Amino acid sequence: MSADIEYYTRLAREKLHMRQDEDAISHFQKALKCAKKSANRQHVCKCMFNLGAALVALHRTPEGLKYLESVVPLKHGRKLTGDLWYNLCLAHEDLGNITEALKYIKKAIESYSESSDDILLKAGSACRLASLYRQLRESEKAAEAYADAADSYRIANDVPQQAVCLLHQARLLACCKKSAEAIDVADQCVKLCSKQPDAGLGEYTEPKKEL
Repeated sequence: MSADIEYYTRLAREKLHMRQDEDAISHFQKALKCAKKSANRQHVCKCMFNLGAALVALHRTPEGLKYLESVVPLKHGRKLTGDLWYNLCLAHEDLGNITEALKYIKKAIESYSESSDDILLKAGSACRLASLYRQLRESEKAAEAYADAADSYRIANDVPQQAVCLLHQARLLACCKKSAEAIDVADQCVKLCSKQPDAGLGEYTEPKKEL
């Protein structure tokens, strides 16, 4: 990435962390302008993604969605592709398009599944999938998604998050009148909490994705 693009992107991130939103957007726009001048497709895609994701995060969703939809997934950009699908999910969820959000979060999970390095992103995406199913009142599918998330957190050795997901899964199974399965999952959660007393006491925290 060229020096100018890196410079404006770094400034934009700093402004976001300082909650200077308009300045952040301005710098992301300048980075995109530099990328377009370079005629480098990869640079343009990354800058368009950064700008679109920032706009969605700031609830300027319709505007951000236009940029995200203009990003062409890169063949050798697995991480960026997963993040693109995830942010498209967030955008559609914010607009109330749950069916579209489901489509994109499933694509994100598929992308993140390609590398063990992305296991926490896969887990977070599975939790997002569960949340979407809950909005549709599809409790059984939500329970399955939480089970997948719990397994990913197990692989990542994140016991607190694993316990939180198991707790949600158990509650949903109980709602589905699957008492035996609910008890079994609840027992797993109790065992985890007994090994690590603070596990399961907090709420699910989404892994951070840097813009």
